[in-house]
Amino acid sequence: MNEKRCILCNKPYNYKYVMFGRGCLDNLYDLLGFSKAPRIIWNKELYLCTRIAWKNHKFFLNKKKKYVLAQKYIALAYLNMMDYEALNNIKEKISKEINSISMFSKEIVDTIQFSLNEIYKLFNYTNKFNERLEEIKKINWKEVDKKVAEDFIKSMSFIFDVTKKASPVSYAVFYSMQYTFWQIVVVGGILAKMKLSARLLTHALPIFGKQPSDIIIEDEEIIKLILDNQKFKDRINQLIQKYGQNQETFIVDNSSPEEDIIIKFDGGDLLYALHNATMIVKAKKDKENKWSFEIEIIDTYDFTDFKDLEEYADNEDAIADIVSTLLNNFGVVSSEYGVIKTYNIKIKFKTKEGEF
Repeated sequence: MNEKRCILCNKPYNYKYVMFGRGCLDNLYDLLGFSKAPRIIWNKELYLCTRIAWKNHKFFLNKKKKYVLAQKYIALAYLNMMDYEALNNIKEKISKEINSISMFSKEIVDTIQFSLNEIYKLFNYTNKFNERLEEIKKINWKEVDKKVAEDFIKSMSFIFDVTKKASPVSYAVFYSMQYTFWQIVVVGGILAKMKLSARLLTHALPIFGKQPSDIIIEDEEIIKLILDNQKFKDRINQLIQKYGQNQETFIVDNSSPEEDIIIKFDGGDLLYALHNATMIVKAKKDKENKWSFEIEIIDTYDFTDFKDLEEYADNEDAIADIVSTLLNNFGVVSSEYGVIKTYNIKIKFKTKEGEF
């Protein structure tokens, strides 16, 4: 016989079965909860397909319909074990396709295009992902070091495969795994006391298909984080030197040179939360001849460009560089999947000389 390939695992075989190798066929009996075929049964593959038809109360089907029904039924069994909400619509369509098969049906309905090999691979991806989740549960995130965080993030890289978008089934599974990953990152951010990063990422993860609203932040804790940041302090001092000499007021806004309004933070929570923010400053001297400031930091929460390590660096902490770069690049993929949504951020506050 010519070499054939199992439609489940894609491994070659060269004996009588039409769809499956012996190993996969044996496993399918167990997966579907059927007792093994008696020894006297010559074609155990056809016997499995017949058992599947009987279980679905479908009798007197021809061989072609039995084989098509079996593939849909096996696919549905694997999808049910993955248990992702994003698969519900696909599972419903396959169930309807199964119901439409009868001895009287003239055509086979295929509303969802898939192969059993694709479904099988997705099932294995899901198992691998779930194993990683079990490993995460054993980590004490309150005491975790950055190297552990880096290793965890790297171990999840397989779920950020942009090529899986083309298939509706693969898209739903990879969307679901990515969504779960980012929820874990949010929890990690909270435990690592990265309040702003966690808040912004949470807002970017709406329910499937929803679009987040723009937000304005006036939180005192986040404002203090900015006021304590050396990049922010240096920028304000630069603006005073450039625009405030012999002046009572000055404004730096979108009409000002780009180098005066773009601010890139270099570490910690602000590095993860704000990427290419714009800072608008209105400054005025008070009665004591000290500067008072009205400040808006404006950003679009998005991930649009893949980063090299050097482009996204915080030289004081190489591990933070790696983690922030990995998360940025994973964020680009998740944005393409629609897992992470884009929205606008504005942080507003007032401050004076001596308060930062």
